[in-house]
Amino acid sequence: MADVTNYTIENASGANVRIDLNNVFAAIQSSNSKSTDLASSQCVAGMPFLNTTTNILKIRNSSNGGFTEIGNIDTANLGLLPAGGGTMTGALLGHDGSNAAAPAFSFDTDTDLGLFRKAANIMGFSSAGTEQMVFDANGITLRQQNEIRFGDNDSSNYVSLMAPHAVGTNFTLKLPTTQGANGTLLQNDGSGNLSFQPGTVVVGNTTINVGAGAASSITGLTSLTATTLNATEVKVTNYRDASGGNTFTASQMSTLVGSKPVKAFVNFNGTGTVAIRAGFNVSSITDNETGGYQCNFTNNLSSSNYSVAHISSQNNAGHDSHGVTYILTSAMSTSSFKTRTFKPNSSPATIDKTTMCYVVFES
Repeated sequence: MADVTNYTIENASGANVRIDLNNVFAAIQSSNSKSTDLASSQCVAGMPFLNTTTNILKIRNSSNGGFTEIGNIDTANLGLLPAGGGTMTGALLGHDGSNAAAPAFSFDTDTDLGLFRKAANIMGFSSAGTEQMVFDANGITLRQQNEIRFGDNDSSNYVSLMAPHAVGTNFTLKLPTTQGANGTLLQNDGSGNLSFQPGTVVVGNTTINVGAGAASSITGLTSLTATTLNATEVKVTNYRDASGGNTFTASQMSTLVGSKPVKAFVNFNGTGTVAIRAGFNVSSITDNETGGYQCNFTNNLSSSNYSVAHISSQNNAGHDSHGVTYILTSAMSTSSFKTRTFKPNSSPATIDKTTMCYVVFES
């Protein structure tokens, strides 16, 4: 027990004064150590005190109303975290009143970057003194249209996701529970639930069924513009040319073609320099002789057993300008055929015609 009632040296005999002095010096030497806290009457503001039961060194506060703990004298650095860093065994508490401009947990050379308490159970993250992200019981919320970035293997480039410029209401997109099969598409059920479906895409009133990366069927489509269309079966109502004109119906096509599909047709000028006016699957017309032409197919037919319907024009009002056209069956091949046109007068002779027409059918 090194504490004293007070530090006053009372007038007394020499021996008693000596005892009083020794007690005061012992109290000072031991920081007023005692197994229990000192009584208030023993204390003055600023005096040290060591509780020998807990080994906690204390100092009397400025109002002399109590002690402030300094630390445990049996622990390095009195149990305090040194400036050089160390391990804390208790909670690290930040200032509740901080904000994005001056976050509670920051850096000595970048004080507007760090963490702060935005509100009860809401932690804020600030950069450049501005709230960039918050974390609460609902999850992570990025502010100000910030992005989530995914860097590539060397982080030289990235792929990012971000919110649109403005959203009318909050909504959530929930990821699928499985990765989906090959060729399936990611779809929304209208309530934000995403799932991989067997390739059904709805665009307006048009439904496209996709399988293994290719469209298997399209329904509800009113018009289609395509440069290349590969299909095993096409069901249409009307056909048009490239400019959108010259409409004819599928029924008219059926009547025209019947069960023997048209494989080629051509309308050309057979006089002077031969010139094709219109055609299909005809690459060129060869002018072999007067009244003699060879029709060359763009794509070969499957066999030479096809049929050709042909007609020629009357060049003027005289009967001598009429022509009779016939096909040279010996010159029929899968790539071309030849015809000859002559005028049936007293001296039959071949004749060129201003309009020659061929239509080729194949079973």
